[in-house]
Amino acid sequence: MEESPIIQNRFNPRIDPTLLDLDLCGMTFHLDEFLFRVEPKIRYSIFDPVFEGYGSLLIKNTSIKLKVECRKERIMKLGSEVTVPILQLQQLDISLDKVKFKFKETGADWLLNKAVGGFTTNITEIVESNMKQQIIAQIHLALEHLNAFVEVNPDVMLKVLGITMDELEENIVWV
Repeated sequence: MEESPIIQNRFNPRIDPTLLDLDLCGMTFHLDEFLFRVEPKIRYSIFDPVFEGYGSLLIKNTSIKLKVECRKERIMKLGSEVTVPILQLQQLDISLDKVKFKFKETGADWLLNKAVGGFTTNITEIVESNMKQQIIAQIHLALEHLNAFVEVNPDVMLKVLGITMDELEENIVWV
């Protein structure tokens, strides 16, 4: 008798502890008509330039690869050591090909757009770095909330995954 596909694809943390493997490719983000103001940090005279206007931001060919694993960890709870399942971020890769800014209604659009065009590579690196920091912060916050729930209700998670605590690898932190 042939096994059903559900049993064949059962989560087995001894083979692979990856619980979530997300690979998003080719995404485009477009922010249009945002209001901005560019001015020096310290104004030395009334002639220091200040630019206000609207702009658009286009981020092309963005890819996000994310892996979350399920492990077990020992924690102190009510004075004794207990083992609970935890979710942890194993991998996060973010890349994007191009960031394009376009300024409008500033009074000096041609100048600002020309200047930004020369810094496209630098702007792309900064946007990619900031994007990665924000995504990491949001993922860690989400995992922290999930792990707080799992810490109180470990049996629920184990039952949903169809595993026992003994099947999970221990989370070892190397110092």
